[in-house]
Formats: sequence, C-alpha cells, structure tokens
Amino acid sequence: MRGGAAAALLLLALSGRTARPQAVAEGLPPLAVEPSNPLPPLPEQSARNASYAIAARLDPEQHTIEGELTLTWRNETGVPQSAFPFHLYWNAFRNNLSTSARGGGRRAALRETAGPLAERAYGYTHVQLVHFLDDAGEVDVTATRRFLQPDDANADDRTLMEVSSPRPVAPGQTARFRLRWTSRIPYGDSGRAGWVHDMNFIVQWFPKISGTQGGRFVAHQFHPQSEFFSDFGSYDVRLTLPKGHVVGATGKQVARVDNPDGTETLSFHQDDVHDFAWTAGRRFLERRGRFEDAGYPPVDIRLLLQPEHEHLADRYIEAARIALRSYGAWSAPYPYEQLTVVDPSWSSASGGMEYPTLITGGAGRFSPPVLHSPENVTIHEAGHQFWYLLVANNEFEEAWLDEGFNRYHDRKASHLALGPRGWARRYFGLAGRSSSGWPVVAPGVRMTMVDDALPQLRRSGQSDVMARPTWQYLDTDSWNLNSYNKPALTLHTLEGLVGETTMTRILRTYARRFRFQHPTSRDFIAVVNEVTGSDWQWFFDETWYGSGLADYEVTAREEEVRKPRGFVDGPEGAPVSVPSPSPTPKDAAKGPYDAEVTVRRLGEVRLPVEVQVEWSDGRVRRETWDGRDRWARFRYREPVKLARVVVDPDRKLALDVNPANNSWTAESGVARRAALKLSARFLLWLQNLLELHTVLG
Repeated sequence: MRGGAAAALLLLALSGRTARPQAVAEGLPPLAVEPSNPLPPLPEQSARNASYAIAARLDPEQHTIEGELTLTWRNETGVPQSAFPFHLYWNAFRNNLSTSARGGGRRAALRETAGPLAERAYGYTHVQLVHFLDDAGEVDVTATRRFLQPDDANADDRTLMEVSSPRPVAPGQTARFRLRWTSRIPYGDSGRAGWVHDMNFIVQWFPKISGTQGGRFVAHQFHPQSEFFSDFGSYDVRLTLPKGHVVGATGKQVARVDNPDGTETLSFHQDDVHDFAWTAGRRFLERRGRFEDAGYPPVDIRLLLQPEHEHLADRYIEAARIALRSYGAWSAPYPYEQLTVVDPSWSSASGGMEYPTLITGGAGRFSPPVLHSPENVTIHEAGHQFWYLLVANNEFEEAWLDEGFNRYHDRKASHLALGPRGWARRYFGLAGRSSSGWPVVAPGVRMTMVDDALPQLRRSGQSDVMARPTWQYLDTDSWNLNSYNKPALTLHTLEGLVGETTMTRILRTYARRFRFQHPTSRDFIAVVNEVTGSDWQWFFDETWYGSGLADYEVTAREEEVRKPRGFVDGPEGAPVSVPSPSPTPKDAAKGPYDAEVTVRRLGEVRLPVEVQVEWSDGRVRRETWDGRDRWARFRYREPVKLARVVVDPDRKLALDVNPANNSWTAESGVARRAALKLSARFLLWLQNLLELHTVLG
C-alpha cells in the first residue's frame, strides 16, 4: 500500500469514522422453551461449603496487606479428611526459584537483574497462625504447616501449603479454620496481581483452601499458564485502607465506616461465588450503567475507568450488556445483582482477567471502533462469568471447559452485535493482556474466529493431546491452542454437525444442570449424547482426546465421451446407427461427459463431510461421506461439464486446517491453479508473520 493511502486509512480508523453496527438481540435464541421439552431447573444456591469472613488492611505506601480470616468448610468429598491444602499464590513471586518463575517470562527475567527495579517485583504470602475449630474445641495447628510440590517436586516452590487437623473431619461435618497472614504485594507488570502507579489489583491474595472434585482435593502449585479452582461459598469481607481510594470488589458494598486514623473500612458481601477479588486506586473514574432486557434479571454495571479512557465509558458498558444478553441466551441468565468492570492502569498486567462478579478489560491509547477494543476483551471476560464462575470446571486440569467454551461464544457475540472486524493488529506496543500501540488496519478483510485460529492449529495442533493438565503442554503456543482455540473450533464443528438449534440446547442443558457444580469433560459429552440421542464419544476421541489434524482436499477430472461417427446415443446411452450422413466434427453435438470427483482425507481426524457438485447448467448435487477411509470417489455421466466442486460447502468443519484445498473449479487450468496456490501460500505466510509479530510484541 502506498504511504499516502496508508496514512489516510490510519487517520480514518483513528477518527472512528467507520460503520459500527448497534448491539442487537436479533439472532439470539429465545429464552423461553417449549413446555413439552423443558430444560433442567436452575438451582437456587450453591453448596456453600467453603465460606470466608475476611478482615484485611492495605498499606499502599509499603505495598503490604495484613489479614485475618475464618474459613467455614464442610466436607463434601464423601471421605474423612485430615490434611488440608491451602493456595498461597503470591509465593510464586517470592524468588526466582518458584515453579512459576522457572517457567520463564518477563518476571523471571526481571528477577535476574539487581537493584530496586528487581526488588519491587517480589511478593509473598506468609501465614503466621492457623487454628482448627470443630465441636471438640479449638487447636493451634500452625506447627503442622508444610509446603507441597505435587506437580514437579520443586522444593523451592511454596505456593501450596498443607496443615493437618488433630482429628478427621467426617463426610458432611463442618470445621472452621482461623488464619492470620501478612503479604507483600508484587509489582503488577506481570502475573495478573499487584500494584502499578496508584492502582492496587488484589487477586488470589488470601490463603485459600483447595477446591474439591471427585472425592479429592484438587491441589496443584501455581504455574505460569494455570488458573484457579475452588469451591463455592459466601464471602463477607472488610477492607481497611486510606481514604481517597475508589474501591471495586466482588459482590456489593454493604457498609462504610470512617476510622479515626484517616482510614476507612468498606464491607462487601456476596453469596454463591468461589473467590473474592478487589481493586483500589485514586485515579479511577466511576461510571454506572444497567442491563435490563425482557426475561433477564436486571444487573447493575459498575465501571472503574482510567481518566485517559473516559471517552470509552459507553463502549465498555455496552460491551458488558452484549455479554450478559448473548451468553444469557446461549446458556442461562446471569444471577448476580452487579457486574464490576475495571479498566486497568497503563502497563498493568491485570487486564483481560475474570473473577466472580468482577472483570478487567483493557484498551490502548487509541481505540477506534474498528478495532472492537475494548469491546472484544470486555465481552470475553464478562463471558467467563457464565463458565468459569457459574459452571465452575477444574481449570488446573481441564481449562478448555472454560477458556474454550468462552472463546467459542465471545466471537459469536462480537460478530452478532458489532459485525465483522477488519484486519487489525497492534504494533509498537506491548504484547500483553493490556497491550497498547499504533494499530495497522486494513478494513474489508473479514477474519472470523475460525480463520484467526487455523494458522495456530496448523502450527501446533500435533504438539499435544488437548485433554491434559495446563502445565503439561509442550510450550506456551500449545497451551494457548489447546485451552482456547482448538476447543472453540471443536465446538464450532460440533455445531456444524448437529445444527445450531441442537447446539444451543446442548449448552443450555449443560449450563443449567451444572450451575454451581464442578463438571468434567465426560459430563459435557454425556449431555451431548443425551440431547442428540446419539453417541458422540467418537467425535471427542478424534478431537479432544487426539492430536491429529483435520484436512480434506477435493480434485476432479472429466472427459468427453467419444462416439463413433454416424452414431448417436440410444435410450441407455449405447450408440445407435442412423441413416443420415455422418456429421462432421464441426457440427457434431458435444457431450456427454464422464466426470470423476475424488475427496481425500489428508489429516488423521475422521469427520463426516459433505461434497457439493455443480454443473455448468446450474444443477447442484450434494454427496455425503463418513470420512473414515483415506479417500472417496464419485463418478458422473452428464450432458454438460462440471463447473465447481466444494468439499464442506457450508464450512461445518471448522477444524479443517486448510480450507484453500476444499474447492475445484473448471476454469482453474494449470497456470491458474499454480497462481492460486502461490497466492494462497503467500497470504498464509503473511498472516502467520503478522500473528508471530503480535505474539512477540
């Protein structure tokens, strides 16, 4: 592109003078269902077997927190328990020897340097006291503390602490733990939590008991790519900090008290959540909105915004509404009274994260509407409320049940409400969750979620079986693919095979049946089988439990049927003699034509596929093939020539890594085919180059 044209295009994008469709409800399935085929009922509340009362004091100058908590824990595992693991996530930042630091990244590199810059990156959680309480009394069990490293035996990792009780807690019995701790808040330029400038983003900050599933504690260390998993409960949290801060937190604020020492204490409460997160900053601007749609519970939207992003307030709030509307229709409506959206500070790594009833967005210096930023990240993170929060799968071991489901839905929601986005990538900025920089925009090139993800699938799709714990993937690219894009592509493919209506019912059934639960992949597959009335285990064996690629190719050839001179076709196509003089080649009628269409399965993944055959007179025929063998062949004798053949004409198989070889046309001669092949390879190379540039920053 010439410099003048590029400059004009950039100015147009930055000015926002592009068509920006309004958020609409059209295209969403209705919330009501037919009475004759009802969905599972929604539970009124969670098990509430891990509830916390927390009191904490923030010192923003020293970057420390002092806290006390009482955990009320009920044994829902079905077996007696006497050893209790607690997550101390901030110990991942206590040195450069923790498992998280050894995993690499910017923080690990920073800690290898010396001086104040490196020093401020450190953080920790030090538990000073642990008491165990049950009907028999209260016992100090602080001396039983020990650190566990079940994933890698790294003795320097202290992100998982275990204490022992003096007597077992029987199934169904309730016990309490009282803990006192101090923490140092790490600098927040990586690792999700921390302080940047005057903003404190406080997440995974208190000693938290491990979640339970299948009769066991799910107790893992903190890894660079792993996220979080815990049980549901009620949270009552009192936060004391200097006056003048704007505070956002999980749940709703229920009280505020001014203290004589110039601090204030804010109280928050929320039932039926599995974590508590909060933020405090002096520069936040507060904006409010409300989501109200027929059939949905109303939701107050609270936006905490950086002053330099004040012009994005309406877009942030509308993006939250889009998520609440669309995800509510595809799964089950959001049940909480409030959603808090946080616009993180410049250079903070807290952008693009999800916590119960609180999410973070992110936007650059320039956020023209054509980039759908901050809309896309807000829709994605708000969407996590429906999977990570309400259908609380085990994110240590099966992250795709949240990240993959969310990626499948967020692109659908964005496309429906905002329209297709242009070809947009950021340059000269950070490649993090809250990256910023100058955008390069080429409108008119439609890049769907499927098209975006296929290069990564081609590149890393054979590195790992998708169904494995997050920290065991080969590398970051494989983790990203198998947690986000491959499961999303699989769900798109499943939707193509079962139909959109059936897919919506699958997801609604799954979301309602497992609200406030901890479902597994097997649970989801069972729902698919139930709703469709068929066994789809084979499909997930090919995709989730395999590392092969899907790739179908179609080719065709045809030739005119040669007839002896003086003969014409009889009733069954056999030549019949006629008394008239033999026609000359010039005026002889052409045809019929024998055509041969061959579909090849080049990849290992076996999926059923359709083949559309088109002739030059406009006739169209659909063939089906189960895809089990390596190839299938279809033969035709028709009076006219083939015009076009397309394998998977409706793009049902989103997992097909090379859509470029899915069609054949009669006009594509040798030279044309070569040119198309070269141009396709060039565009693929260019797309991969841009994606690599984005990843590397």
